Amino acid sequence: MPRLTAVPSAALLAFLISPTVVHAQRGLDSSVASLAAHDVNDVFLRVTNRGAYGLRLAETNPPGTFPIGSPNVYLFGAGLWIGGIGDVDANGVPDTITTIGYNPESNSENEWIEGVVGQSPNDPRFRVLDSTEPSDQELFPDATVAPQELFTVFDDRFSVGTISRPSIPLGVEVRQRSFAFTEPALDTAIVFQWDVLNISGAIRPTGYTIRDMWTGIVLDPDIGEPNDDTAAPLEVDGEPILLVWDSDFTESGFVGRPGFMALVPLDNPGSDVNMTAMTGTSRPGVQPVPQLDQTQYEALSGLRVPTFASPFFDLRALIGMGPVDLAEDQVVRAAMAWVWAEAVGEVPPTLVPSSPELTEEAPFLADLVAAVRAIRQAYDQRLAGLPALLDFPAGPEPPGPGDRSVVLQNYPNPFREETTVQYSIAEEGDVSLDVYDVLGQLVITLAVGNREPATYTVAWNGRSANGREIPSGIYVIRLTTPQGTSAVRALKIR
Repeated sequence: MPRLTAVPSAALLAFLISPTVVHAQRGLDSSVASLAAHDVNDVFLRVTNRGAYGLRLAETNPPGTFPIGSPNVYLFGAGLWIGGIGDVDANGVPDTITTIGYNPESNSENEWIEGVVGQSPNDPRFRVLDSTEPSDQELFPDATVAPQELFTVFDDRFSVGTISRPSIPLGVEVRQRSFAFTEPALDTAIVFQWDVLNISGAIRPTGYTIRDMWTGIVLDPDIGEPNDDTAAPLEVDGEPILLVWDSDFTESGFVGRPGFMALVPLDNPGSDVNMTAMTGTSRPGVQPVPQLDQTQYEALSGLRVPTFASPFFDLRALIGMGPVDLAEDQVVRAAMAWVWAEAVGEVPPTLVPSSPELTEEAPFLADLVAAVRAIRQAYDQRLAGLPALLDFPAGPEPPGPGDRSVVLQNYPNPFREETTVQYSIAEEGDVSLDVYDVLGQLVITLAVGNREPATYTVAWNGRSANGREIPSGIYVIRLTTPQGTSAVRALKIR
């Protein structure tokens, strides 16, 4: 991993969502549909519509360098994890499932997709909405309560894994709202609020209750040297937070004051908070980063014994809140804040999880503790009572002549025997509408030939080109035109 300097103020936040670097001033990586940034204060945190958070910058001073206007470069990976026990097997056997937005051991792994608020790339809601953008203000789902708010929707209906490590949808939709403040007491914090809806009826006809559901964040910080970051639980006024910092403040490369970051639970649908540290390499006493649903869930829910070891390894950390039973169509709320503060006064040259100085009374944590208290109070007074975001304004008409050529989401979806596909052609030319399986193999061609600008409809009976019924699973419907390609995912069920 790259050599990184220390943070002189505010927060260090960033993310990797694929093996390709995403630059602040360049186009989006192909695996990401939308990015937006909380950039109205000293914190510059990017948010995606697929449950990943943070920023990776390769240059030293592009727009969006954190802190704003500084020459420092930081790397920080994080993502939303939701795990639970759901009845999703064809044989009815309950499974333990965790849907993730970021896995530090697999940069390309992301099981969230854009939610139902956007049904085509032409829909302006098919991205993260920013309350400070005039083009988004008309679409924003509710009156704003902070100087900057971001809103997006994602779900796991079409979780796609690999043959060796398949992903199974838990059956949840997340309506995410995040808040940034400019007032001094709150300007180094970002609040995330998640309304989680059980959409298991879109996974199986009968639906089911998700039992023992946990909501949490996995994070992969690199502060200063990438192999000596550390984390530990800390209580502030009797409530737990997860503290993350660089253990060695004397190393070369630091250009400012040491700092601390905290993940602060604000709204817990359950009653417990679980925290643990993990590593990507074999290290006695430290949990490896979990790769399978069962081990991911065990780490998230605390079924694996929590570990906070001495540093000098490549740290990953996990914080989870729960548990709660979530019935079909029921919604619950979870919320967490990311808070950063500079150290106050002298800091021990080396600080590890077992250091006796590591308490909420530590003088060097005074600003961090004050910021935690301030954001808790602000959440209770301004944000906790916001209504659940379960409705959204009607979207624009499907694209027609004059817009770019696209394939629209098939309906119904999921489908059993037949589904309808619409595609819109903007410029006359030869087109092909094809269906592929998850291995990239052609299943059937639904339409081919010259088309004039118009919107077309074709029915698909869920069979391959040789007339055989295809198995249940995820398929990609792709439209190819001289102007490019457009694709949607379709789910075939029994």
